[in-house]
Amino acid sequence: MRRPARRPLLAAAVALLAGLTATTSAHAADTPLPIQTDGVWGIDFAGGTLATVEHSASRELYVMTRRVAPDGSTAATRVPMIYAGEYAEGEHIKSVPCDAGDCIPLVGSGNGDVGIVFVDDGKERVQIHTSPNTYHGVEPAVTGARIVDVTGRYFLYNAQSTNKQYLDDLQPYRTTDIRITRSITAASVWGTRLWAASSTPGTITQTDIKTKKLIETVATGAPCAIKELQVMGRWVYWSCGTAGPAGVYDRTAKKSFTVPSGPALVGDGYLVRHDRTAGQLLLTDFHTGTAKAPRPIADLPAGNTTDQRRLTWAVDKWGGDIAYVDSAKALRVVPSGIPTQSLAKIESDVAGADLAAQDGTWGSTWQFNKPVTWTFTLKNASGRTIRTLTGSGSPEADVDWDGKTNTGTQPSNGRYTWTLTAKAIEGTGTSTTTGEIVVTGT
Repeated sequence: MRRPARRPLLAAAVALLAGLTATTSAHAADTPLPIQTDGVWGIDFAGGTLATVEHSASRELYVMTRRVAPDGSTAATRVPMIYAGEYAEGEHIKSVPCDAGDCIPLVGSGNGDVGIVFVDDGKERVQIHTSPNTYHGVEPAVTGARIVDVTGRYFLYNAQSTNKQYLDDLQPYRTTDIRITRSITAASVWGTRLWAASSTPGTITQTDIKTKKLIETVATGAPCAIKELQVMGRWVYWSCGTAGPAGVYDRTAKKSFTVPSGPALVGDGYLVRHDRTAGQLLLTDFHTGTAKAPRPIADLPAGNTTDQRRLTWAVDKWGGDIAYVDSAKALRVVPSGIPTQSLAKIESDVAGADLAAQDGTWGSTWQFNKPVTWTFTLKNASGRTIRTLTGSGSPEADVDWDGKTNTGTQPSNGRYTWTLTAKAIEGTGTSTTTGEIVVTGT
């Protein structure tokens, strides 16, 4: 369910209006990177969308989002997604201590959505914000909430008060019954699969989220009860804890190899760590199935916070870029230089084949493993194209057909063939899916 965002009260309402107005007027065109700020209090990078907590021109804190160019050279106009100050009755987004004071852990979905934990009267609820005015907000009230992972429309979080882990989904077009409640373990979501550590040391399981059935059990070779998992397509990163061994299970070769230990974020064929002793971000390339020696990609001061993932730096697991806040408080993006996997569809939610004219819309989504440009065409029985929709920039194709032709008229009753073609913006791969729609009631 999507809900309108909470209306800020009193000063917060004025701040929201000022933030929206000042932000959109201040950035009329793409801005070259790096981008100077007066501070950043949280950062994530997902599917080409850079999410940060920054001041607006009115000096109020907001969760901002920017679309970053594939080569990391420029960023589009920033969009204020969420007011990040305190509301009149004390409600606020959950924060954690950091070198900048209090930072907000942000978790991007890869399709432009941003996950946060919202605190109201001492109770916490996970919210996935889909636009500046809308969020998914039907999660139970808990305490000690922490978002573990978000991939497309699926999100995973832990709650200390219930000692449970919850998996749920966004429902942009249809009501679903996806929610899974389970014991807290290391876990990660990719496509329609929930990967989780089992009770057997070194072993993980793969569960189909839609059917809730166990698909397989995998022995990773990890010499421990796994404490952290991160999944990106072919790669399953596992860790025995901050100071313990770490490795990557290669799903294609069906074997593990070791990687450096310590807090890490995984991209497509690589991982990044913050070496606080050296004051650098280090990249380990493993896209060939073997880990190479780490190489520095950016200077990042040690700071006083042990784990600065999503506080001062982040990795876009759907692309090849790394974002960080430098010592001068500027936002910077560094390309990884690692070849990505070929394009693959990892999840979809496709509407049924029947469309009654009075219903008006046919909505479907497809999630890919990296950003795409996509084209949706609808043809009649004679093969003539009656409607074309396009999109670009994220790993998601979101098709919301209004039931009309390119000329704005309603199509005649009958059978129509649709085709969704997606092409990788970077790297290789094309994905094509087809289906039928039977239009009635016109």
